[in-house]
Amino acid sequence: MGRLSLIAIAASMALGTGVVHAQSNTTGQVYGVLTQTQGASVLLENVATGAKRTITPGADGRIVAANLAPGVYKASLLQDGKVINVLSNVEVRIGQGTALDFGNRLETVTVTGTRKVIDTSTADIGTSFNAQQLAALPVARNLNAIILMAPGTTEADSRYSGGISIGGGAPSENAYYINGFPATNPLTQLGSAELPFGAIADAQVLIGGFGSEYGRSVGGVMNVITKSGTNQWEAGAQYSITPNSFRNKPVDLYFGNTGKNPATDGTLRLRRAENNRTEYNYGGYVGGPLIKDKLFLFAAVEKRELRAESVNQTRNASAGNLNLTGFAEDKATTLRALAKLDFNITDQHRVDVTLIRDKPEITRDYYSYSYATGEVGANKNFSANYTNVDNQTAQGADMGILRYSGELTDNLTVTSLYGKSKTKHLNIFTGGGTEVKGVQFSPSAAGATPPGLTIPIKNPIGGQNVLSPNSKDSVESFRFDLEYRLGKHTIKAGIDNNKLTSNNAGVQLVGGSTIQYFKTTAANAADPNYQPLGGTSDKVWLANPAYGPYAAQGYFGREQIFTTTTDAYSNQSAQYIEDKYQPTKNLALSFGLRRESYENLNGDKQVFLEMKNQYNPRFSAVWDPVGDASTKVYGSAGRYSIQIPTHIAVRGASRSTFTRELFIYTGVDANGMPTGRVNIAKPYSANNEYGQSKDNKVVAAIDMKPSYQDELTLGIEKALFQDYKGSVKFTYRKLKSTIDDTCDAVPFEKWAKDNKVDTSEWDGFGCASFNPGETNKFLVDFKNAGPNARKQYTEVTLTAADFNLPKTNRTYTALDFSLEHPLRNGWYGKVTYTWSKNKGNTEGQTLSDVAQTDVAATQVWDHWELMEYANGYLPGDRRHMIRANGFVEVNPQWSVGGNLSVMSGRPINCLGLYGAAQNDPVGYGSSYHYCNGVPSPRGTAGRLPWTQRLDLRLTHKPELLKGLELSVDVFNVTNQQVTQNVIETYNGADKSAISPDYMRTISTSAPRRVQFTAVYNKKF
Repeated sequence: MGRLSLIAIAASMALGTGVVHAQSNTTGQVYGVLTQTQGASVLLENVATGAKRTITPGADGRIVAANLAPGVYKASLLQDGKVINVLSNVEVRIGQGTALDFGNRLETVTVTGTRKVIDTSTADIGTSFNAQQLAALPVARNLNAIILMAPGTTEADSRYSGGISIGGGAPSENAYYINGFPATNPLTQLGSAELPFGAIADAQVLIGGFGSEYGRSVGGVMNVITKSGTNQWEAGAQYSITPNSFRNKPVDLYFGNTGKNPATDGTLRLRRAENNRTEYNYGGYVGGPLIKDKLFLFAAVEKRELRAESVNQTRNASAGNLNLTGFAEDKATTLRALAKLDFNITDQHRVDVTLIRDKPEITRDYYSYSYATGEVGANKNFSANYTNVDNQTAQGADMGILRYSGELTDNLTVTSLYGKSKTKHLNIFTGGGTEVKGVQFSPSAAGATPPGLTIPIKNPIGGQNVLSPNSKDSVESFRFDLEYRLGKHTIKAGIDNNKLTSNNAGVQLVGGSTIQYFKTTAANAADPNYQPLGGTSDKVWLANPAYGPYAAQGYFGREQIFTTTTDAYSNQSAQYIEDKYQPTKNLALSFGLRRESYENLNGDKQVFLEMKNQYNPRFSAVWDPVGDASTKVYGSAGRYSIQIPTHIAVRGASRSTFTRELFIYTGVDANGMPTGRVNIAKPYSANNEYGQSKDNKVVAAIDMKPSYQDELTLGIEKALFQDYKGSVKFTYRKLKSTIDDTCDAVPFEKWAKDNKVDTSEWDGFGCASFNPGETNKFLVDFKNAGPNARKQYTEVTLTAADFNLPKTNRTYTALDFSLEHPLRNGWYGKVTYTWSKNKGNTEGQTLSDVAQTDVAATQVWDHWELMEYANGYLPGDRRHMIRANGFVEVNPQWSVGGNLSVMSGRPINCLGLYGAAQNDPVGYGSSYHYCNGVPSPRGTAGRLPWTQRLDLRLTHKPELLKGLELSVDVFNVTNQQVTQNVIETYNGADKSAISPDYMRTISTSAPRRVQFTAVYNKKF
């Protein structure tokens, strides 16, 4: 055959099926083109399980086998039933296409195409890691660590319990799948449940360009496939230890240098040099055939144990807090287990069942501590036990997943899935004191305590929010997909439905409320218009002679009540269709449309927020300009949307109380409670949260647009030399609409006045979900405080100008430059440099500036004053980023792996009181984009330092004991402990005070640690 003919056939092979954007999130495919079709076929056999598939060419010579389980296959080329050539190592990866190449040893049939360095079958933009890569790389044993090896990803703020920012999205805007089941945290969408790390067969991180099969994400997708049993019995065990003696101490944390707080500026805040931490991780697995070629078992279990000691209170904490909870001892365990059965009913029909348990829990014992002597108390004062509690543990779940996959004809395949997950949240306290109201001080215990008075603290966790009993979440999911090949078209369609339930969601202050003792300036005390709570709260005159000497000196108190416990529900559905069309042999096009709907329900199962018919079109193209699969030019354009988690009902649609009440006092009792208390102002709630029931018809605007984002990607990949590929990719994302809440009553009051509406029986506007920066329609019950409540509603239309709010704005622009050497000749390596900008006036569903946990109900859009100068560089902005990972098999006994991350720092805000006068017009305190009375646009207060981290692994496989692997991992080799986030709140109690916490470090990157691991695997 001539050279030109070979090139032409290679091009046909490389683009044989067109783009596989809608490739299943649990399977892969192989593809090719036969130039002669009569009597020809290709037999595929899964090397591990013996499952077989015969592929016959279509009229155009194309061959494709979709819906293949990831793994290694043998491909045999048959002519009239006779094997004429064999490929023994065809690797199928999730969401990817593998081209077949039988080389030049051909007889009557010519088949071309290889497992090229360039995969020209897809425009999906993602990074994949298989089990071999994960075993060779120094990576922590969790899903977020895998995501962070991909370009364009950053850790969420440390104050969030989970989540990753992917491609400029908020930490709650990602989707996680395990074997096709949605494992995302249903309550907040921050992070996901996990599985034993050793049970991961393939992990795929999609950052953009994903097709219509995927939804409910404007960030990225984490897609995990688990291992399965094979025709050979195999078992193994693993043990690792990260001893405290091989861990560098974390650096101490200091107050920032504000220049206004000499007592604290630059001084020690939290001692960490005495912290100790040892981690253990052990587990095992077994897998094999229960019935050869038919029924397979794989089971794995992994347990992580943590023993840690740390100083728990800051140096300036009150003596009461230091004596109660100054030092903490942690005993944490995370049990992860998986059992999977795979049943090959026939070669065309398969069923698998997966059971997963992920249970993180921690017991924390508290002791006294002295900063002066460094002594830890001998007696335990208090214990707290947490299971699946945000900011204390990860969020796990028990999951059950049933899947079916079948090839009904040569051209028609179907898959279906049904699964459930359940998560129980527990906080249990022993030792007493939690029934007493918490006690706090501002600016400090010493500064807020009147002379000659001692204020005791009895509640060891005063001021903390705790869960209600029987708090739990559940997810029920179903999906069905089919794929049909018709000539040059491959049509795929599917549906999926999720039902989410959160029982007893929300939190309440431990002890029912918190008593806070304050000290203000003499000038404020003498001011009859002093307004400590801001907004429309009452003014107080502390120097009133009737209030006594403490108040005259500026001492007063505040009781804060916060409770949000409720049930919450959400129903989600989606349908999609996609046509993968190949008009020419070098060009493949994909046209898709996804429709999503969801509804959120309150504790009475009343729908309060409903989104119908979110239509998300998707398009992609792949072009092989040379025709030999050495170059791929690709692009995609699409719309992506995100739903609202169940947590929106907690404060947005159900009863909630968040009030603060000012008082004066003459002394305190044995529990630290004020005696001689006189309330000097009415209870005040900046968001009208006084515990009243919320009408489901008025807590969200009607006919809202969905939260959605438009995306454009363009890229080119090029084979360089024989075993390398380079790529350049451009990504642009723009958030076009979002859903958050507003708590601004002024536009409603003005509308009522302008339209001469009687408001005498209206208790005012609270908060409602809406589309910020758009025209919104609301239903308002202006009779809700009278006998005719909930009988007549008025439609109120308000424009963006009425709210004085700008349009939603968030953009992510990125250029990725990559060089990769696939796993060949004993080594693998990839390095990516990313230049990006993440800019706008909203981060999305979260607010990392203050780590607010009210997902999709942040304070960002509550009042227009908070949005002044809010546009700028967002928390996820990292202008420069380098990600590199790889490993080398030096010889059969030794291998070395490495993982490098270098990135520029996070932008910093200065959040102060409002305007030149530095007041608090909406009662949110130091939350405005002003600094010392001067405008301070988002991200202009500087940047945090660059973060540079190198992890290394050395592995030895002794020749004398086959199956044994000994490895040493060194994480953060250079021990760079870099600040990851700081307090951005500028003012203290009022404009006269700069907060001593301003610009202090909240967290740093983890110190260097060394992990020793032994693994033994045995095949039988």
